[in-house]
Amino acid sequence: MSELDFLDFNQASIFKNDIKKTFLISGFDTALYKKNDTIEIIEYNRSGNIKNVWRKSFMYSINEEYEYDSLNLEKQKIFFTDFKAIFNFRYEFDSDSLILYKYYTEPSIGISKQDILKPAAIFKFKNDGKILESSQYQNNDYGKGKKLTTKYDYGTKLNLLSSKEILYEPSDNEDSSLSSNAITNYYYSNKKLDSTLTIFSWIDRENQKQSYSRKVIFDKNGLVLKTITMDSLIVNYKHIK
Repeated sequence: MSELDFLDFNQASIFKNDIKKTFLISGFDTALYKKNDTIEIIEYNRSGNIKNVWRKSFMYSINEEYEYDSLNLEKQKIFFTDFKAIFNFRYEFDSDSLILYKYYTEPSIGISKQDILKPAAIFKFKNDGKILESSQYQNNDYGKGKKLTTKYDYGTKLNLLSSKEILYEPSDNEDSSLSSNAITNYYYSNKKLDSTLTIFSWIDRENQKQSYSRKVIFDKNGLVLKTITMDSLIVNYKHIK
């Protein structure tokens, strides 16, 4: 299991560069915050995994805490808004089919006894250990939240990730027609990730297709430098060692 590759580019770069904390700084004004305001703070553990997140929001600040097992798999997530949602996890790995199953365990707030018995996430891997497909839930203050099904495509001769598609399925208390998807293309320079471009798409309540784009630019060390949403909304990243 230790050789499974989830293709977490951010975690790998955070670990390699010994980053302890990242600040996300707005490059524009909104009703919620002003230009140069810190809108999110991410702290990491020694392995480069996310440990704590603080995020500015409209009614309540959002806080997240994570704990990991000895294989760096997420074993607990705590989600704070005006109340605390706690999710605990365990794993089972089928070495013959290269499938990793993730289950909720007690105590997990907002998770039914039926959901405890079913996988909370399923990860499928290629023979070389790279992830091929996954399905999992958001796990937030809506309980399980939306289901995310992700497919990975390695379209290059170098076996580098070329694209990723995520289908967001509505949560149990949402309109079943409100699904959406995000397709991300990956761009490299000398085999190093240079940037990504994601197109988010959905069908609105008037049955009209809507979409917007987000570009992520990486620096020479593989760290996120900034994101650009809809060609003009910039968020800058400041990494602290």
